[in-house]
Amino acid sequence: MEQPKPQESQSKDTKPSGYKVDTMLLLESSFSREADIDIKNVSEITNEIEIKPDAHETTADNKFAVTLFISYKGLQNQKQICNASIKMIGIFEKYGEPALSDDKFKAINAPAIIYPFIREHLYNLCLKAGIANVLLPTVNFKP
Repeated sequence: MEQPKPQESQSKDTKPSGYKVDTMLLLESSFSREADIDIKNVSEITNEIEIKPDAHETTADNKFAVTLFISYKGLQNQKQICNASIKMIGIFEKYGEPALSDDKFKAINAPAIIYPFIREHLYNLCLKAGIANVLLPTVNFKP
């Protein structure tokens, strides 16, 4: 029995279109922690985060930047034991005419692409400071 051929996602007349990551860079990073942390109860740390995305204009060569800033506070027994501020920038390139508008990509998709890089950076900062297992929650970037 002959197997059906998979359908091609694009016809031969259609050029591919979408967005791709060109560069991801750390712009700012600061971290501090208190000396008197109860390391035995490090699992009792609660996270407070503030997230601020900012999109920039598209250039003539169809490139644009989106920055994502996160302010983080780690609390233990209602006391702030550490804090961080991290800002990263993603440079993206648009090719073709994607179905998703530039504004939606800049507001939703681009911050969602940058966010895991910030999560990983914060995790490593905390780990090096003796505060293990600090993971930011996943975020659904809705406009």
